[in-house]
Amino acid sequence: MFGGQGEKPKGAKQTPSVKAGAERRQRQMISVRQKAHGELMKHVRGDNGSVSIEELTCLNGDPQDVWTYGAQTAPEMVPRELLPEFARLVMEGKSEKEVFHGALLIRKVLSVERNPPHEAVIKSGVVPYLSELMDRFDNPKLQFEAAWALTNIAAGTSENTSALIQFGAIPRFVSLLGSENEDCRDQGAWAIGNIAGDGVRCRDLALQYNALPALLHVLTMPNQPLNALRNAAWAVSNLARGKPAPPLDSVSIALPVLSGLLYHPDKEVVIDAAWAISYISDGSWDRVQAVVDAGVVPRMVEFLSSPVIPLQTSAIRTVGNIASGNNEQTQTIINCGLLSVIGNLLTHCKRDIRKEACWTISNIAAGTLPQIEALIAANVFPLVIKCLEGSDLDIKKEAIWSVANVVLCGVVSHLRYLLDCNVVPALCEALLLHETKILTISLESLMGFLQLGDDDFRAGISEENMVAQAIIACGGVNAIERIQSYTDNNLYSLALSILETYFNVEESFPPGGFEASAEFGDAQRNKARNLTFNKRMEGNTNTHTHTHIHKKRQQQPINK
Repeated sequence: MFGGQGEKPKGAKQTPSVKAGAERRQRQMISVRQKAHGELMKHVRGDNGSVSIEELTCLNGDPQDVWTYGAQTAPEMVPRELLPEFARLVMEGKSEKEVFHGALLIRKVLSVERNPPHEAVIKSGVVPYLSELMDRFDNPKLQFEAAWALTNIAAGTSENTSALIQFGAIPRFVSLLGSENEDCRDQGAWAIGNIAGDGVRCRDLALQYNALPALLHVLTMPNQPLNALRNAAWAVSNLARGKPAPPLDSVSIALPVLSGLLYHPDKEVVIDAAWAISYISDGSWDRVQAVVDAGVVPRMVEFLSSPVIPLQTSAIRTVGNIASGNNEQTQTIINCGLLSVIGNLLTHCKRDIRKEACWTISNIAAGTLPQIEALIAANVFPLVIKCLEGSDLDIKKEAIWSVANVVLCGVVSHLRYLLDCNVVPALCEALLLHETKILTISLESLMGFLQLGDDDFRAGISEENMVAQAIIACGGVNAIERIQSYTDNNLYSLALSILETYFNVEESFPPGGFEASAEFGDAQRNKARNLTFNKRMEGNTNTHTHTHIHKKRQQQPINK
């Protein structure tokens, strides 16, 4: 199955105050793509046979005779105990009729919905013979039956797929993509999709055997049957996905074809093309740029308003990947109208889409001052704060990052805007969470707002530190005091610095706490008080950000 994690490219956006921001999604093992698209990683080709065992008995008499069963027999009606005889027909058949009949019946028993006998077929020794039958371009029907049987084996376990690879199935499936027979092309695409869906090793082998150019040929062939188009688009998406990602040079050739498929009349083709693009965009800035240069951004932004949830999901993942690129790449999605539609996604019925929308906003908030201004003008932050107030932990985390990046990368007017949106109670509520990273950025964000409140008080703008009063009013001081009991030194230092600086709370070490007070002396407190929030001053143009799950941020492994 897909697994592993690529290294974060040098120069990617990072939140200035959190060194390990790029690692925060590596701990999550399930991505949106698993949930929305993962069920399509492998599939078994079914069979429409419908003749029952009673009908067979009436027609031919003997249910133990292999010739009792044929093309019209329902798969469930073919006895598995006859499998050795089916295999013998393929391996030792004296006529092409016998070989074909054996391949047909093996395909039948592998097409059942429940517990197909993959292992039994492999142990019978028939797999290399079926693989060789795919070379029979003079007999497309025999090719098709053999390929169908092997495709369904590839839908099984990784060990099952390895058995096919061992006997040379991949290059033969690739050859089928160039067949004059449309059923063989369709079956070849289906098989490559199943093999690539097994994991990175199999995906890379398929790429090495030039499966992608062959699939692109299928996708651009005039008058291609819809089933073949669907399977080819799906197979391309499997070739583009996984961690570590395939080299850009090996998959970028698909972008011109995929960009055209985004306008195909068939919904399933469009969905798989959109997913493939999202996978290609996931990684370093050159991957993002390749997708931007393909001209797909306007269409992806359009999909954000689609009633088709898989299209929305792949689109928000793609624009999220682009937002985690450089400032020019981020500006591209803003120019295409992203901010006019992303607010609707923050209240979407699907939690994964809400989470991805918050993540996208957080990376835009880590951009330039005009980009932060654009977020404010789009009025998304009241909805972000609603997400922060909600009960879903993953969404709360993304919302916190959205606020934190404005505090870190914005200017005074931006912080005042967030205060007007009543952000303080929501941040104080986040202090009740139990994740060190989230508590750290929440405290740092509150420190930034407290610093602004203190500046206003000292400048005579207000009679007291209004932020401090807001924190007191919502019980935030108690939450900050509790954080002093945490064993994390940085958290303790942050909490202590806030309490001593803004609330006149005397230092109190936690029970069984730190032995040497010198560890948290003046130098350490000053360090805590002078964190990155001094970067919020006018004229700051820092563009660092945290980066995620998925996928520039580290994307999640795709366990398919």
